[in-house]
Amino acid sequence: TGGCNRVVFSSSRIRNGSIAPSHSKHSGLFPSSLCQLYEFVGDGAERVQIIFSEFRLPSTLGPTECGDTDILMVYYIVNGREELVETLCGDTLPKPILSDGSRLLLELRSSYNNTENKGFTGDFFFLTNFGIPNGFQPNQSECTFHYFRNVTSQGWIQSPNFPGAYPRNIICNYLFHGGPNDFVHVRFTYFDIEGIRPCDEDTASDYVEFSNFVTRDRKYAMYCVSWRELVVRSDSRFFRITMVSNDRLDGTGFRALYTFETVPVETTERTEVASMGKVTTTSAASRLHGSLSLMALITVPSSLAITNEIGIISIIGIVLIKFCLD
Repeated sequence: TGGCNRVVFSSSRIRNGSIAPSHSKHSGLFPSSLCQLYEFVGDGAERVQIIFSEFRLPSTLGPTECGDTDILMVYYIVNGREELVETLCGDTLPKPILSDGSRLLLELRSSYNNTENKGFTGDFFFLTNFGIPNGFQPNQSECTFHYFRNVTSQGWIQSPNFPGAYPRNIICNYLFHGGPNDFVHVRFTYFDIEGIRPCDEDTASDYVEFSNFVTRDRKYAMYCVSWRELVVRSDSRFFRITMVSNDRLDGTGFRALYTFETVPVETTERTEVASMGKVTTTSAASRLHGSLSLMALITVPSSLAITNEIGIISIIGIVLIKFCLD
């Protein structure tokens, strides 16, 4: 990094902004021997996210090989050491970048230039939501998000920094809280978690876990690798999805549509007419609990004499007993 121009962005002074290499006012290009450093310093649990809106660093070797050309290098800063995680070139817009901690370093090196090399433009953000835009996050230092039926019946969830690579050594929980007769339906539209089946500890895989409880649910296996179609459904009103990554390879993650669906309640009605009044019964059977509730409504003509009250009550009692037996 000796001889490089360094620009430092601190979250204590600026929360978000844009970066781009300096261009010549005459040619519209940046210098052919440029070395530019962009250092981002967050605070505490903050992470740095970079989202590119323009990227033009074509390579003479093709779109996937950089070689000795203009490049943008991405470094994680872990325990004070710089770790190169990605080298970018070409004219394809890179996916979002999320730091592994509170600091991130970008290094632009230019070895030659032509009219095609316009550089890049990127927006940076200091954030605590791990790049997950939806859900209630009680603690900004933890990747745990809650989703409530009384807030919305449907929405999207995603892995941190999607569609970019998710961070290493992270555990993210997605907790769903439905109503009494709800279950949770989750349909993954994209799923790519780095690993080897059966995705357990012996394979050193990242994985996604499903559970009807806060603790482990033996009903579900662990999921990793790529899935074209993946749909899960809870057994009750509560559901948990957990994503776990290790310190090895990176994956793109997942995106899913969740829906709180209510089990319909079936009702039946039967009416019996007796000589002294009307008895109406209504039963409601719940598919979730198999419960049965009965309601009896008794109406008696008001024109009857008071002296006949005892006889009326006896007759109604007999009718009710017969109705219950039936």
